[in-house]
Amino acid sequence: MSKPTKKQAEQQPSEQAPSTLTTQDYTRRSFLFTLANISGLVALGFGEAQAAQDSMATPGNEPATPKTPAPAAVAPKDGLKFAPAKPFSYKSLIARAEEMAKNPYQAPPSPAADAIKTINYDASGKIKFNPQDALWGKTGSVYPITFRPLGEYFPKSVAMNVVEGDQARMIEYRPDYFTMPEDSPLRQVPAGQSGISGFWVQRSRRIGDWTKSEPWATFQGASYFRAISRQGQVGMSARGIAINTGLPQGEEFPDFRSFWFEPAANEGDPVVVYALLDGPSITGAYRFELRFDGDTEMVIEKHLFIRKTIDQLGIAPLTSMFWYSETPNSHLRGWRPEVHDSDTLVGWRSDNEHFCRPLTNPPSLAYSAFVDEHPRGYGLLQRDRDPSHYLDGVGYEKRPSVWVEPIVDSKGNDNWGKGSITLIEIPTNDETFDNIVAFWQIKGPALAGSALQFKYRLYWTEHEPFFPHDQLARAVALRAGPGGNFGGSRPANTVKLVIEWDSHLFQGHQPKDAVFTITSSAGKTDNVYIDWVAGTPRWLTQFDLFVDSDEPVELNGVLTLNGEVISETWLYQFHRQSFVQMMA
Repeated sequence: MSKPTKKQAEQQPSEQAPSTLTTQDYTRRSFLFTLANISGLVALGFGEAQAAQDSMATPGNEPATPKTPAPAAVAPKDGLKFAPAKPFSYKSLIARAEEMAKNPYQAPPSPAADAIKTINYDASGKIKFNPQDALWGKTGSVYPITFRPLGEYFPKSVAMNVVEGDQARMIEYRPDYFTMPEDSPLRQVPAGQSGISGFWVQRSRRIGDWTKSEPWATFQGASYFRAISRQGQVGMSARGIAINTGLPQGEEFPDFRSFWFEPAANEGDPVVVYALLDGPSITGAYRFELRFDGDTEMVIEKHLFIRKTIDQLGIAPLTSMFWYSETPNSHLRGWRPEVHDSDTLVGWRSDNEHFCRPLTNPPSLAYSAFVDEHPRGYGLLQRDRDPSHYLDGVGYEKRPSVWVEPIVDSKGNDNWGKGSITLIEIPTNDETFDNIVAFWQIKGPALAGSALQFKYRLYWTEHEPFFPHDQLARAVALRAGPGGNFGGSRPANTVKLVIEWDSHLFQGHQPKDAVFTITSSAGKTDNVYIDWVAGTPRWLTQFDLFVDSDEPVELNGVLTLNGEVISETWLYQFHRQSFVQMMA
């Protein structure tokens, strides 16, 4: 039986409040998303992966429930087996990570490796976690936690622990946590070793039947994790760290090799998750506060210890998929108008400038760095929310956007310092693999023996938070066609680019009153024009770009009215090879 496409794996009902997908349906979608995360760079020619503040959120679309006193964080005994308690604190976890960095790397266990690698898509679909064995499935936290099995793309065991005051108990693995065929390769995991590779945070057990709803946060594979927004869908992913992404020596994928859980007493309270990161070049101690009110919010604190010098260290990395959008290019091969989980990189610089950078599917690996110091935030967005622009039942218009907000306390601790918002775009000819990576890249290499600390908040939401709609217009689409004027000759090596803008600031003004300033790093721009988008309150800006070289061209544009900037800064990396068919 052939493996279904990502599109087939993501079919779901249009209503998601809450979702009624079966566990099997969600497993199919989650499997392919994580497959894309872990194997995407390898399949596209990169080096093989190594060894495979307080919340601002308030409860939203879930029914209000009475606040109750926080229960003692005692792990329930329903089905789960626990090891004896051991002392635990975040401070001790930090010390453990620091000590590990002083010693040679040892890969996490991969039990019954030959058997586990045969758990392909079809075999994994036959392995189901038993809901009655869920952590906090009946008592304790309002959000049950279920566990994921080992498999072809998840061969490494991950330890799971429950925090009880100043101690923690490890969950001891038993095969009967999962329902599976008698001949399942997972049964070959030796006694004393674990068949667990990750976990899901489920919907509140106080609201409906959580076993028939999708989880709102998932952690599985290397340091990958994802969450949903109010649209009710997973999409892009985040990672604990990014190391040497896109560099010739190949990317390194450290693992979260152990997790510890603290419960949430009520909806809106955080599920606290601690994690131990380990890889050939780095170790780390992480603390996550996970909150869910329809959207998901995560406060993440990390202490990193460098085992070997790292040329490129990416903090708060985001990973997504972009095949093509409304912008014509050589990769537009499908029948659907657009196919992407994200369409725009956005950033908020320390000087208060907001910029947007439409994503591309370049002819070769593309690297962009937006240099800054102490950035206010950045994110990968799905700005286009019109279902008719996708014509696809998988619901690309419902994919979450993710925004990274650095957190710096009043004393300047956790200062992000100098670096760049880095975007890496990888060529692809389908939607199977994630090919977009964005992160904060610290300036210079991370030297062996050094320690770093960062804290930030992730917003999994529909729209970009903090955007000043009362001050700036947003660029929402980019279209292209042959350069020149209608009815006239088509100038050689020239393309016309048309940007669509959305803002209430246009009310009471005419496009002819505004000025669009466009600059390019090479080539020549002219024939600049501003007009209404017919039948809408939106404006468009268009210009011709002459380029006769295959070197990438960096474009920078902004709208002004009466001398005042009224738009975010529009940035774009133009690749002539992608547009050559429409350039005379």
